[in-house]
Amino acid sequence: MKRLCCFFNYNPLYRYPIYHAMSKEMDCDFYFGDSVFEPLKQFEPAALKGFKGMLHAVKSRKSVFVWHKGIRKLMRGYSDYLITGQYEYLSNWILILFAKLTGKHIFCWSHGAKAVGLNDFKSRMLNQCFFRSMDGVFMYGSYNIPTMKKIGITEERIHIIHNSLDTDKQAKYFDEAIPSNIYRQHFGNNSPTVIYIGRIQKRKKLDLLIEAIRFVNTPCHRINLVIVGAATNDRSIEEMVSDYGMQDAVWFYGPCYDEALNAELIYNADVCVCPAEVGLTAIHALSYGTPVISNNDFENQMPEFEAIQEGVTGGFYKAGDCESLAEQILSWTSKNSAERQNIRRTAHDGIERAWSVAYQIDVLQKVFPQYVHH
Repeated sequence: MKRLCCFFNYNPLYRYPIYHAMSKEMDCDFYFGDSVFEPLKQFEPAALKGFKGMLHAVKSRKSVFVWHKGIRKLMRGYSDYLITGQYEYLSNWILILFAKLTGKHIFCWSHGAKAVGLNDFKSRMLNQCFFRSMDGVFMYGSYNIPTMKKIGITEERIHIIHNSLDTDKQAKYFDEAIPSNIYRQHFGNNSPTVIYIGRIQKRKKLDLLIEAIRFVNTPCHRINLVIVGAATNDRSIEEMVSDYGMQDAVWFYGPCYDEALNAELIYNADVCVCPAEVGLTAIHALSYGTPVISNNDFENQMPEFEAIQEGVTGGFYKAGDCESLAEQILSWTSKNSAERQNIRRTAHDGIERAWSVAYQIDVLQKVFPQYVHH
């Protein structure tokens, strides 16, 4: 029996639900690199049906390129390959060469080529050679399709697979969710609450969010802010809140790894704000029916920004503009209860429809029908 060979650079925890679904519903084997050279939560790969091994990643000190030891074991018994879509992995080029020489098919799971990545000749050529070698490209979003076309990738070879979290678990918590008084108890008021969930670090631009909350809060109008996430060595945000005397308006909740608690925190917030690139935070918040605000610098956004339906389940402020962010916050925290309920259902349904494990499996099975369990 032939099987699809999946070789991914790492095994991040959030990807377990989709990989698990693939292992249950498709004939595929999994290999993972053992490092992306930064700390990320990972799942235990041995728990995955079809797991065949870890490949040790080696990176030169002076190079962005990575080699995976043991790549030769992937060259036996497979006719199709699905790999991480990054040209920095030298192992990928070996598999591409092998596939072309032996008449096998190779696909990648990728952000696709970004316009900013084509500014210099070397980067443009690497992107062009890499993606043109693919029989198909599974892309997280549609935004980079025009750039892919510029380097010669036809739309027929592009499959929009999006991204997902633990759809089943989050759907269960959403169905069971009821409004709670978690924010009324902490803040001692019934004012609207903005939530940020993610790491507390400079690149997330939380200083802009603090400025925007300060801008909209007056003696006659108040908005609460809860920040859920681990603080890095940078304490400037807490110092900023203290300097502005905003301690009563800002709750540093800390990191939370209990999804039931995350569900309550997100569900009961009026809007989720991510001032920098939004990433999977958008999927997390929208899964619980909470609208999302992020910036309009789409060229540098993460693909999940496409899950936000502008004016319907969230909005985009002018990147770097505090007043623009404040206007968005005022707009999304001023909805009445009927409007909020409509947003809640629309947001959640949008995730179920196109940013879920079920959606991703459907895309994969349409491209690889020969590996689907019948």
